[in-house]
Amino acid sequence: MAASILLVRHGPSAHLHTAGAIDRTGLQQWFAAYDTAGIAAATRPPTALLQKAAEATRIVASDLPRAVTSAEQLAPNRPIVVSALLRETSLAIPHWPTRLPLGAWAVLIHLGWTYRMVRGPDPHESDRDRAATAAELLAGMVADGSTALVVTHGVFRRVLAQQLLRLGWTCTGRRGGYRHWSCWSFTRPGGNR
Repeated sequence: MAASILLVRHGPSAHLHTAGAIDRTGLQQWFAAYDTAGIAAATRPPTALLQKAAEATRIVASDLPRAVTSAEQLAPNRPIVVSALLRETSLAIPHWPTRLPLGAWAVLIHLGWTYRMVRGPDPHESDRDRAATAAELLAGMVADGSTALVVTHGVFRRVLAQQLLRLGWTCTGRRGGYRHWSCWSFTRPGGNR
C-alpha cells in the first residue's frame, strides 16, 4: 500500500491591512499580527479538499493559528497533530528608506526570494534542517501506508516538498499552485521503507 502525504496551504488569513503605506517597522508589526490571526470567517475549503481530509488517516498542522483553524475547518471534530516544525519560513524584509503599500512590500520580498532561489542559497540552512526533520516525522507517521493531510504555509511547503523528494517520495500533483487551500500530493510505495 502506498503511503501519502498531502501538503496543504492554509486558508486566507483573517488579518487585513487597512493602514495604507507602511515603513519596514510597520511591515514587521504587520507580520507579527498576521502570525497571530486565524483564517477569514467567510472562507471555506474546496469540496475536493474536504473529501481528501475525510479520507486522510491523520491531520497535521503548523502551530500558527491560520494553519490550525484551517485544519479544524478541513477536519472538524478530529484530532490534529500540531507542530512548530511546520511553521512558515521567514522571508527577508528589504531595508527600504520609505513607506510603501503592502503590495509593493510583497513584490520586493518575493523578488528577493526569487533572486536567492536563482543564486542557490535559498532556503536558509536552518529552514532546510527543519524541513528535513519535518519530512522524517511525516514519513514516520505514514510508514504503515496511511495518509497524512498536512496544513502548512506557502514558502515552507516548497522547502518541505524538496526534502520529501530527497527521501524518495514522488510528487503526484500540485493542485492549485501556491494559492490558499492548494494541495500538493506525495506518495511512496510501501510506506517509509
